[in-house]
Amino acid sequence: MKTILAFREEEYAWVHEAFPCIHPLLLPLCNKPFIEFLIDFAIIADSSSLRLLCDGGFDAVERYCENGSRWGIDLSYGSIHPDDTIHAMLGKNRKFCGEERIMIISGFSFIRYDKRLNYKSLANTMAAGEWATCPGGRITLSGMPGKTPAHWVDAPLSLMPLDGMASYYRASMEALESGADRYVLPGYGDEPGCAFGRNVVISKSVEIRKPVSIGNNVQLLADTVIGPSAIIGSNVIIDRKSSVESSIVFDNTYIGEHLKINGRIASGNRLNDPKSGASIAMEDPHLLSGIKKKGVLRSFPRKFTHAVAALVMIAVLFIPFVILRSLLKLRGQWKSARTDFLSEATGMTMSLGKVELSTASSLTSIAAALSMDRYGWLFRVLTGQLALIGSKPLPAEKNRLEITRSALSYRPGVFSYAEAEEWPSSDGDATGGDAAIVERFHIAHSTPLSDISLIIKAFVNRFQEKSIL
Repeated sequence: MKTILAFREEEYAWVHEAFPCIHPLLLPLCNKPFIEFLIDFAIIADSSSLRLLCDGGFDAVERYCENGSRWGIDLSYGSIHPDDTIHAMLGKNRKFCGEERIMIISGFSFIRYDKRLNYKSLANTMAAGEWATCPGGRITLSGMPGKTPAHWVDAPLSLMPLDGMASYYRASMEALESGADRYVLPGYGDEPGCAFGRNVVISKSVEIRKPVSIGNNVQLLADTVIGPSAIIGSNVIIDRKSSVESSIVFDNTYIGEHLKINGRIASGNRLNDPKSGASIAMEDPHLLSGIKKKGVLRSFPRKFTHAVAALVMIAVLFIPFVILRSLLKLRGQWKSARTDFLSEATGMTMSLGKVELSTASSLTSIAAALSMDRYGWLFRVLTGQLALIGSKPLPAEKNRLEITRSALSYRPGVFSYAEAEEWPSSDGDATGGDAAIVERFHIAHSTPLSDISLIIKAFVNRFQEKSIL
């Protein structure tokens, strides 16, 4: 059997408005993208191939799902016209369909199924026609059914339309409360009702009340209360003495100190009420942020302080830089090339000179310990393109060009906050890894004076690390 997943932009237009940084098909339900629930059901129903059809763009979905190999299926993509009927979709995709039985899942709706039940037999033996329907969504079977099994086993399922924030919230809570018994959900846990991702740091005084689902790279600071019915996304910090109950916290969100989040959806710097649809933007990053970038006037003290510190470092390190670079170039141990990195502005890049100190020697150890490989970057601090301390600059690979749209805490620097705190460097992206947690926390809390101490700390840490070589 094969499956067609068909969507129209008008069905999930509300998602673009409510959560503009997320493609609707990647909207997380209990820390799992919506599209994965559909793929899981198709696999349980014995589909070997899937085709995703949409009348709008889905580049982000294609980058995430690729060819379906991670699920052991063949996944392809196509387009439809907004007015296409199911018959028209089958006709336009007849080469994909062939002579096999086809299941068409259309509309933006959540499938209530149970992974323990035998949907394979039902999908292959039911008569052609509608299997399940709801306002705005349906599951339809096409093609000749197979032979009815001797022992018929019913496997009920139903559809819930996702037509707004309220229905999305209900579906998320329902998935959380049903847990891993009905659905394939991410995370690990020794007891039912608790699912934890990777790199979750929980202070001793934190209280966890089931059911909860917590994503990857999460910090729960002292005296926080999580749950019951809390869904915490990935790359999240819940600061001291805050509580999250019956709420959803999206990826890349910072919850400040002494906050009580109850019955809400927190996304970046926005707090949404799923019942009324009301949304409040929190301008204070110490309360709720994603992390919101500061305006020009508010960021001027930091930029000025960083520029002055960079001038001091340029002056102090100038003579060692000239001597060491000259000697290492003569010995062929100083290699430099231009590399494009993501800038702080969404979708923009900047070209930086990247130096490699090849062949370990006493001179290369001294140069690395004095951060000579980053000396040229100090001048970019003067122009405001780099911070003196911030996020680790990320290479401008094609699949990362939109990263700063979702990773609102990305602020590239000569040194990183992770280096200052001696956290493992992240070679992934700004939205994942232990280093990203530290970077988001300091970007939310840092002041010009605290940055100076962290710059010194990062420089000293690097000196101690490299001088051992």
